[in-house]
Amino acid sequence: MIKALTSSLQQNKEEKEKYRWATAATLIVLFIMGSLMNVPFSREVTRLNIEAGKADSVMSLDLLSHLTQVGISSLILGAILVFIGISISSNTNLGAPVLARLFSGKPMSELVKVRDVLSSIALASLVSVILLGLFEVQKNFYPVDHLMDRPDKPFYILVSFSAGITEEIMFRLGLMSLLVAVFQFFKKSTSPSPKSIWIAIIISSIFFGLIHLPLSKNFVELKAFSIAVTMIGNLITGITFGYIFWRKGLLIAILSHIVFDLIFHVVGSPYA
Repeated sequence: MIKALTSSLQQNKEEKEKYRWATAATLIVLFIMGSLMNVPFSREVTRLNIEAGKADSVMSLDLLSHLTQVGISSLILGAILVFIGISISSNTNLGAPVLARLFSGKPMSELVKVRDVLSSIALASLVSVILLGLFEVQKNFYPVDHLMDRPDKPFYILVSFSAGITEEIMFRLGLMSLLVAVFQFFKKSTSPSPKSIWIAIIISSIFFGLIHLPLSKNFVELKAFSIAVTMIGNLITGITFGYIFWRKGLLIAILSHIVFDLIFHVVGSPYA
């Protein structure tokens, strides 16, 4: 398993270049779908805020208007992120090689093995279980008061798929790839060094943590401890997904992220 986890897919630069528009279009559609899947969760959080008596919380849009607004905004944002990621992925040896291979019609087994997928899922699952254990320890030694209830499990099932798709496109394909390309440009190198990739993984993971703070603010008071927990937890997960993206490509990173979230939020109850 360790060998499978540390090995990289032998990406075909010409193949990715040839099918980049088909790959890009597919990823934009996935990003829109992922964004729309988050709408029920978002509306439920708003409802819980209203129920908790938060004066600044209102359900300003009906469901159809909300879906339309999210669909349009995700089309624009998704197109930008995918354009950045796909445009620079050939030079950074990152991107979505599995998707390009799918469009090429060549045997998938020549690019990716079952063990590549299973080892990545196993890593994400292990990290999820470890973090769940740490949350249980934290509850016993440093309990945190919750401002309101969390959404029920079915909402977290939807948001697991939503986050797995949109966050990987945003932070790994978009931001991480861009950072690696910038480092390459200044170093004037034809291929990224492992050091550059690790720095990009860490920086993108910090932003990954920051983007989760507004959501956490709905449920807990943002004090030093709760901020630290949110940042450290998402730094660990961001590094995990960044590593998988580097070694195995975007689709396997998305799948691993979805499995992580399903274990962490649906099977487990970290905030109960």
